[in-house]
Amino acid sequence: MQLLDTRSRLFVTSILLCLALAATIFCAVQTVRAIQHFQLARSQIIQGDVNAIQPWMTIHYISRVYAVPEGYLIYHISIPDSRQVSNVPLRTLAARYNRSVDGLIRELQIAIKAYRKQNYQHHYFPGSPPRPSPVSERSKL
Repeated sequence: MQLLDTRSRLFVTSILLCLALAATIFCAVQTVRAIQHFQLARSQIIQGDVNAIQPWMTIHYISRVYAVPEGYLIYHISIPDSRQVSNVPLRTLAARYNRSVDGLIRELQIAIKAYRKQNYQHHYFPGSPPRPSPVSERSKL
């Protein structure tokens, strides 16, 4: 009888150890994936890729990262009460104004691209050196 108890304890302990090992491996894989996702999103933002806009971002954050004035973004997404929206996540804005998050993000992407076209010579992406103005280029000649 004692032999059976020892075997069953060993079996239960082995099962629990395997479960703990499996949980550790699962968490490690999820951590690596999260780090890779973060690095990809960061590189997209540094390159100025508007596809990196996420629902957790606020108008203020997007304005700073993409070097576009807040007022310009708010105007282009047609938010009627623009006083208290700059620090509200896009997900919350979409719910508050009965709009889809994807549609709101798409409107912001279009607005950023339009702003860049209008201000091409003055725009530079975060992480890159500023472009010289055309005037300074001519003065070198």
